[in-house]
Amino acid sequence: MAGSLREFLEFNAASTPDKVIVTAGAEEMTWSELKEAACRVASALVRDGVAPQERVIYIGKNSPRFFEVMFGCALAGAVIVPVNWRLAPGELAAIVANAEAKIAFLDTSVVTSLDVGPGRVVALGDHETWAPYADWIGPAEDPAIPVAADHIAFQLYTSGTTGRPKGAMFENATNLRVLLERISVEWGFTENDVSLVALPLFHMGGLAWALAGMARGARAVVVRDFDPAQVVDMIEREGVTIAFFVPAMLSAICAVPGIGDRRLALRRVFYSGAPISPTALLSAMAALHCDFVQIYGLTEATGAFAQLQPHEHDPEGPLAHLLLSAGRAYPWVEVRVVSMTDERDMPVGEIGEIWTRSEQNLVGYWNDPERTSQVLTADGWLKTGDLGRVDENGHIFLVDRAKDLVISGGENVYPVEVENVLAAHPQLAEVAVIGVPHDRWGETVMAIVVPRAGETVDGEDVIAFVRQRLAKFKCPTVVDVVTALPRTATGKVLKHVLREPYWRGYDRRIN
Repeated sequence: MAGSLREFLEFNAASTPDKVIVTAGAEEMTWSELKEAACRVASALVRDGVAPQERVIYIGKNSPRFFEVMFGCALAGAVIVPVNWRLAPGELAAIVANAEAKIAFLDTSVVTSLDVGPGRVVALGDHETWAPYADWIGPAEDPAIPVAADHIAFQLYTSGTTGRPKGAMFENATNLRVLLERISVEWGFTENDVSLVALPLFHMGGLAWALAGMARGARAVVVRDFDPAQVVDMIEREGVTIAFFVPAMLSAICAVPGIGDRRLALRRVFYSGAPISPTALLSAMAALHCDFVQIYGLTEATGAFAQLQPHEHDPEGPLAHLLLSAGRAYPWVEVRVVSMTDERDMPVGEIGEIWTRSEQNLVGYWNDPERTSQVLTADGWLKTGDLGRVDENGHIFLVDRAKDLVISGGENVYPVEVENVLAAHPQLAEVAVIGVPHDRWGETVMAIVVPRAGETVDGEDVIAFVRQRLAKFKCPTVVDVVTALPRTATGKVLKHVLREPYWRGYDRRIN
């Protein structure tokens, strides 16, 4: 279908020019209109000196402008770098500096000031000094920049365990092609579908979902702000047939009064980001009256590489035990369960770290060979950091994380990053951050702190301290004050001991 975003856009603009492919409120955009807008972005990028494979930052909420900029970058040979607008200013500035971008597109409804170094800012909205998008764009002329198979198509940032940003790179010939030609088929999109794009487009979940649907001709209905009642109205009004939610969003949708009585056209709902509790899943299935599909993966694997099929969602039948599974790997994906001590393959049913190998795996981290080598082996295996087992039929069952990653409402939170901030609190001697169960968010962040001698610590003060320095979703919602942290003989904090009281009774330690 396409070996690059350029070919993808050109093919669809030529074959179905008048098909509406993006809807956002009252705004609609056909393939031909999207190509014209992308040409305007591309010509302006080239005019402003953006060279092939240079990075272009996009920080903003979901909007048709994102697709214009993304495909404009493709026509100019540049690399789109969508960034989480919910990050704190210092975090955003670190990513902008790391990407070395010449131009940043900033949604002024969420970002009103940002240090972009020598780069130029284009304002998506009103701003006193930044160039307005409508004035910045150029003529609708394709600059015809050549695209190579090994060119990077897009770059997404994931939080590092040290707090340093990691720019995961995804190229045309492998990652993008598999997404458009294979994953889109596994997800069952058709040209008659109306796809709800509710996850943020700066996440792999949102971006991959949108592109996969568009690859099969599904119209993308873009959600800018996730308000559950308004989203249900949108699903009904637009005739949405297929949607993807993280469990926290799905639970919020199902909590809308009268949801079970609404006349919805939904035929298939996907969920991922964190495994869902059986109770919440059964409630969602009863409320939405459609097929459910769980997908499992991570950013570094271009999103999903395994899937639990609709017929395997069988709460009352012989497959009921599979509701605790993350599904089976796609046919082209290899999976191993590897010992954490000596990296040998574990027997069927035994627990180890999940490794995966396929053309979906990232090329590497931007300008960071050291951390690339930490997640990618020399022979192409990607270490997921998840602990689990695989049964005799290939079903993956996750039980815990090899690392201490917390996933709260679909957002990744790395405890070390939060702990580094808490370490600067003047009243704290020691800190440890863990994830604990939460009915709505799957997990929430807990800080366990030891006060300095003679100090009295207030939990709300600790939370406020972190909120001044990190994005809200990374901040603790609960603080427990203790006299000492459990440690090994060498001084390492025993986080599994800290987590145990909160996770006791759960079948898996990933909620």
